[in-house]
Amino acid sequence: MSLFDMIKDKASELLGGASDTLGEVAGHVEQSVAGVAESGQGVVDAASTQGADVLDATGAVGDVIDPDVRS
Repeated sequence: MSLFDMIKDKASELLGGASDTLGEVAGHVEQSVAGVAESGQGVVDAASTQGADVLDATGAVGDVIDPDVRS
């Protein structure tokens, strides 16, 4: 085996390992992004639910207190 072939084989081996590592990192990043998106959606859902609860409570208070009654 010539020196050139040995260097070429080693370069191929190193590039293959780097490619595998990049694939793994990309997979982890994709999972992290999906997790963040799910968390963000959970926050939006919780805020929407709380906002609806506040509006319901405001409506209930409005039903109990007549704004036209003056003391």
